[in-house]
Amino acid sequence: MIEKIEQNMNIARVTVNKVLDRYGVAAELFGALGEHGLNIELISTSSTGRGRADISFAVMRSDLDQVVTLLEKIKGKFGGQVVVVDENCALITIYGTKLATTPGVAGRIFKALSENGINIDMISASLSVISVVIAKDQVTTAISAIKKEFPA
Repeated sequence: MIEKIEQNMNIARVTVNKVLDRYGVAAELFGALGEHGLNIELISTSSTGRGRADISFAVMRSDLDQVVTLLEKIKGKFGGQVVVVDENCALITIYGTKLATTPGVAGRIFKALSENGINIDMISASLSVISVVIAKDQVTTAISAIKKEFPA
């Protein structure tokens, strides 16, 4: 079921707090990053209510200074109030062609992490990939927990 697990210890999580919750904000923000040659590893958004949202994304740590500098310049265009950075994180990516056709896989992964005291900061899922951002010092434990839950 799980074919491969990869880790990326060289990422940082960036959150732009309280952007306007309206169409076009994500296009503007990520368009600007792309125009500057900056690639995004994972994106997560959450509504904070009252017409505002937080947009979090993972970037390579080598791009972090350039990302933050750009965001500080443009955040006002879309109402962003604060740019928050977390460099103490890592990305775990789980690959499996049967992830989409096997009910409960995501729940089992999240439960295995939870039972090992691991908090998930960001989640992304597609038909064959589940990615999570967690604290960097918990990567080894997380991968062990996932492998234990899904033995080869």
